[in-house]
Amino acid sequence: MLKTSEQFLSLHYVAVPAQPWKALEQAWGSRLPPGRLDVLLRRREPADRNASLLGIALLEAACRERGLAFDPATLLYPPRGKPTLPLGPDFSIAHAGGLAACLCWPLGAVGVDLEPAGAVGAGSLRLALGAAERARVAAGEFDPTAAWVMTEAVLKAVGLGIDAASRVRLGRSLAAATIDGRTLHLRPAALGPAYVAWVAHEQAAAGLRPVAHEPAEFAPLP
Repeated sequence: MLKTSEQFLSLHYVAVPAQPWKALEQAWGSRLPPGRLDVLLRRREPADRNASLLGIALLEAACRERGLAFDPATLLYPPRGKPTLPLGPDFSIAHAGGLAACLCWPLGAVGVDLEPAGAVGAGSLRLALGAAERARVAAGEFDPTAAWVMTEAVLKAVGLGIDAASRVRLGRSLAAATIDGRTLHLRPAALGPAYVAWVAHEQAAAGLRPVAHEPAEFAPLP
């Protein structure tokens, strides 16, 4: 019998400050794998650095909620594919438009993606999605931003890059998608009217529970 917390996917999210945030870098720098902070600090925009670090902080919060051990020093970052924790759980981090989110689940592969509403135009999908999915966008079944976010969530769940996007097939009810014969469940995530967010997960779950955080929970604000 699963614990109640295990029956639900929990998606932790937080607004991302746009200004330099030295306190966050100091709080997490010594906890990350060697050299990882240097990689993050090479990103030009402070908001991008903040979002990456907040994604890891959200992962810790998600693991804590489930009573799972978490050591950020054990995070693995393969040259291709998704970051992993050697002992699990599977997780996915996304950030865009001033929001960062992390989904983790011990029962199977997961992926999350988000974009500001209206961020993706139909023309942007021409070289990414397959012809069938582009036709459905043109027919008004879903808007281009939702099509892209759903596709990215699936790719993140299976650990593939955008070069595989044309192989994703979105189900007619948008409750599932397939890629290379593998089926994943899809769910929209309500993170506010300004964002389009979807999660993909390998095993069935009872529901999705968004958990909001304040930036100051993770380090003194700049």
